[in-house]
Amino acid sequence: MKRKPTLPPLLLGCSPLIGAGQFARKSAEYYAKFYLQPENMVRLFERSFELGVKAVQLLHDKPIDALLEASRRTGVKPYVVYSTEFFGAMLQEALGKLKPLGPQIVAVHAEVADRHDWSKVMERLRIIKEFDATPGVATHKPGVTIPWIEKKDLPVDVILAPLNKIGYGMEPDFQQSLRAIEECSRGIIAIKPLAAGRLRATEAFEFVYKYVRSAAVGVASEDEMTQTYEAARNAYAESRRE
Repeated sequence: MKRKPTLPPLLLGCSPLIGAGQFARKSAEYYAKFYLQPENMVRLFERSFELGVKAVQLLHDKPIDALLEASRRTGVKPYVVYSTEFFGAMLQEALGKLKPLGPQIVAVHAEVADRHDWSKVMERLRIIKEFDATPGVATHKPGVTIPWIEKKDLPVDVILAPLNKIGYGMEPDFQQSLRAIEECSRGIIAIKPLAAGRLRATEAFEFVYKYVRSAAVGVASEDEMTQTYEAARNAYAESRRE
């Protein structure tokens, strides 16, 4: 059975806000700029809303607090896609904190999903369903995890998967991952579309939107956001004309 919900074309990703390791030497800079100064997170969310991108691929901890504050200040209720490795009481607590935002999609984190442990994934999905959120899974290994999801008919509607033209983060390899994404019956949100800054936004989104209709991108400044969003919008519009 096909499970392809309508997804926002573009989401603001939060990896730079926590200084994720994929940014190499810039990770420490991003961590100091955002994680240690949450007000900068809030301003980035507010600017994203102003530019018309009100969807966020949210991570836990301080980004949650910052998004709640940006929503409070602006009156915007964002479209939230939240991925987490939490389970049990910790997952229930996190979802309770997110309740004012009404997260549309909650995904089991790749750290859990990529181990292909049915019971551990299902115990999290059951809690997610209780909170009336669309269930999803994130993966760092789309070439093997997406086929596993399809074979097991895992009750998820959305998969967050790395997708970019150089195969960055697309394990076990580019071709196997791309084939799995093309054949997937679930909705796909592309993550790592810029390959952690290795690709220019225009070429990155022209490639991504050939295969999927939704992508999450992290940015580290308002100027970068403006340029990246424009490139994404142009590429998405062109893909819809093809």
